[in-house]
Amino acid sequence: MNQHDYETAVLKASLKKIDRMFTHVQQIPIYRGDDFTQQVLEDRREAKRQSLRIANEEPYFARLDFLDFENEDKKALYIGKVGVHDDEEDHPLVIDWRAPVASLFYSFNGSEEDVYYESPDGIVEGEIQLKRNVVIRGRELKRVVDSYVEGQESSGGDEFLLYKLGEQKDNKLKDIVSTIQAEQNSIIRSDVKKPLLIQGAAGSGKTTVALHRLAFLLYEYRERLKAERMMIFAPNAMFLDYIAQVLPELGVGDIQQSTYVDWALQKLDDSYEVESTEDRIFTRFELQVEPENQVVIKEKGSLAFRDQLKKYVEEEVANRLPIKDFIPWASGLVQKEKIQEWITQDFAHSAPLKQRERLQARLKRWVEIEVRMFEDEKERKAYKTEGLKAVRSYMNSWKKPDELKLYLNFLQQQNHPISQSLRSGKLFIEDLAPMVYIHQQLIGIDKEARFDHLVIDEAQDLSPFIISLLNDYTRKGGLTILGDLAQGIHGEEGIVTWDSFIKVLGQNCTYVQMEKSYRSTMEIIEYSNGILEQVENHPPLAKPVFRSGEPVKVISYSLSSMLQWLSDVKAYETIAFLTRTKKEAETLALELKEAAISATLIRAGDTTYKGGISILPIYLSKGFEFDAVMLTNVSNHHYPNNPVHQKLLYVGCTRALHSLSLSYEGTLSPIIPL
Repeated sequence: MNQHDYETAVLKASLKKIDRMFTHVQQIPIYRGDDFTQQVLEDRREAKRQSLRIANEEPYFARLDFLDFENEDKKALYIGKVGVHDDEEDHPLVIDWRAPVASLFYSFNGSEEDVYYESPDGIVEGEIQLKRNVVIRGRELKRVVDSYVEGQESSGGDEFLLYKLGEQKDNKLKDIVSTIQAEQNSIIRSDVKKPLLIQGAAGSGKTTVALHRLAFLLYEYRERLKAERMMIFAPNAMFLDYIAQVLPELGVGDIQQSTYVDWALQKLDDSYEVESTEDRIFTRFELQVEPENQVVIKEKGSLAFRDQLKKYVEEEVANRLPIKDFIPWASGLVQKEKIQEWITQDFAHSAPLKQRERLQARLKRWVEIEVRMFEDEKERKAYKTEGLKAVRSYMNSWKKPDELKLYLNFLQQQNHPISQSLRSGKLFIEDLAPMVYIHQQLIGIDKEARFDHLVIDEAQDLSPFIISLLNDYTRKGGLTILGDLAQGIHGEEGIVTWDSFIKVLGQNCTYVQMEKSYRSTMEIIEYSNGILEQVENHPPLAKPVFRSGEPVKVISYSLSSMLQWLSDVKAYETIAFLTRTKKEAETLALELKEAAISATLIRAGDTTYKGGISILPIYLSKGFEFDAVMLTNVSNHHYPNNPVHQKLLYVGCTRALHSLSLSYEGTLSPIIPL
C-alpha cells in the first residue's frame, strides 16, 4: 500500500471515531442549571464539542513517528489544531499542536543528535523516524509530503512550505499551524515570565506568530491565564476584522480585540472625544507637510514627559490633602495629626481617590461610634445627623481632582501650547496616554483591569509613554510587542529604535529579530530591499525563502494600462491598487466603476476588509497582504527622495505576495531601484 492509500485509510478510521464522539456529545442535553459541579462538567462538554467541531473537517495536518527510548515504544502521532482523545481506546487520537511532543515536529530538522521533549512527567528522550505533512480539505486527503525519513535525504519540508506559500489568499488572515518554522516555534513558546519584543521584517509572519503565541499560552498555562483577560491591540478596526479568524480556527475564543485609542477612551469612561486618525493621516500624508506640533508630539510620548507628569500629579494630590481637625460638634474632635496618620499609614497603599473614599468611610464610622455615648435616642439621632453633615462638609475641603484640568494646568506649567479643542475636551492621540496616566495615578489599577497577556501590533508607531502605560496594566512579563522599524511611517509619533521600549520592559525582556520573509516572492523581496537599503540606519533586510515568481514591472500610468493590468492578474483572489492620496483613490474608484469594474474603496475608519479588488491610499495598507499589487503614479512629485517616502514605498511593495507592478507618469521617483 502506498503512502497516500495508507493515510487515506487512517483518515477514514479517524473521522469515523470523531463522528461517533461528536454525535454522542451533541446528544447530551446542555445543562443550564445552578449546580456548580454540573456547570463544570457542562463547560468540559462544550469544550469537547468545539474541539470535535474543528477536528470534524480537518482532524490533523501532520504525522510524527517517535520512538521513546525508555519504553521502547514507537508511536505514529497525528498532530492537529486541537487535541482529540479516543475515549474507547483511552489514548490520544490527535495531538494538539501546542503539546510538548508536537514541538518536535516544528523544531527537528534531522541533524540533531539529542532528541527530547519536556512532558509533565519529565524529559522524554527518543528518536524521530518520520515527519510527514498531510493536507486534508473537506474531510478528504489531498496531499502527502514527507519532510524527514530516517536514513534518507529529503527536502519535502521546503516543498510543502512553498506549496502553502503559493496558495492564494482571501479576505482573512489564516493560521500557520501546518507550516510553523523552527524560529517561529521558538518565539511562540517563549518564556511566559519575560516580555517579548519582536522586530519582524515585512512578511515574516510576526502578527500570526503573536496570535499563535496567545493560543499556546492558553494551552500551556490554562490554570493561570484566562482568555477573557487577554487582549490584542491592532492599529485599526479593519485590521482587527482581517485577523479575527485566526484564533477561532485554533479553537481559542473570548480573547478581547481592540485598538489602543478605543481602550484608552474606555478607561476615561468615554467622557472625551479624540481627534480622528484620518485627520492626522490626511495632514501628514495628503498635504505632505510636517504638522507644526511634531516636536510636541514627540515630547508628549517620552518617558521624561511621563516622569514630569507623575511628579506634578503627586504634588497636586499632596496639596489637596485636608490639613485641619475634624470637629463635628463642640465636644467631638479628630485631630488633623490623626487624620494624616490614617492617610499616610493606614491608607498608604491606596490611590488618592481611594484614600479619599476610605477617609470618608472612616469618619462616618467614627461618628457612628461616638454618638453611642449619648443615652437619649433622640439626642443620639440628632448628633448623628449633625456628625454626618460635618463629614460631608469636611470632605468638600478635599476636592476630587478633575483629570482634564490637571492636564491643562500641567501643560501650561511646562509651556506647551494648548489648543481650544483640547480645552473643550477633544483630545489628540498623543494626549490619551497622559490622560489615562493621570486617571491611573488618581484611582489606581484594579486587579481585574490588568491583562494576563497583551499583544501590541504595529508598535513602531507608538510612543515609549504608551508602552510604559500598557506595561502598568499588564501582569509581569505579559507583553508581546511586535513591529517593523522599516514601516515606521508616522515620524515623530513613533520610534526609530527599540531602545526606549527595552528601557521600559527591563533587561529581562526577550528581543528577537525575524528576518526571513515568507510572504512575497524572491523578486518582490529583493526589489523591496533595494528601497529599504536607502533608509538611513534601516533594520536588517528581509531574507526570502526560495520562492521565485514573475519580475517586478514598472509601466506608464493610464486608465487603459490599469485595466490591462487587471486583466493580467484577474486569476488572483485579492488585488490592490495602492494610491498616494485619498483623492487619487477616490478618482480611480470612479474610473473603474465607469469601466464596469467592481472594486472596493477602502477609507480610514472602515471596519471590514472584503477581499477582491481594493483601492486604498498606500499609508492605510500596512499589515495587509494581497496576491497582486499595483502602486499607482510613483512619480518624483508624489514620492520625493526622503526617509518618509522611502518607508512608504517599502510598505507598499511588501504588500504583494505573487505579483507587484508600479506605474508612473512624468518623472519616476528616484527612490525606485532601476
